[in-house]
Amino acid sequence: MKTLVALSIIVVAAVLSACAPVEYTKADVDGRIVCNSDRMDQIERAARRENKEVHWVNCPLATLRVVS
Repeated sequence: MKTLVALSIIVVAAVLSACAPVEYTKADVDGRIVCNSDRMDQIERAARRENKEVHWVNCPLATLRVVS
């Protein structure tokens, strides 16, 4: 019985460790192109103030730069 409990704990720990997020390094992040969510938020807020509609076809892009 104790062996079964110990084995199940080991299996659960192995499964959960496989789901852990990967930590990005500077080389992974630097130069990566992503959607600029801050710019999208600014545009959508301005559109709401002016009672306009915004339909996104492509998101504004931003290039990530890592500062050491």
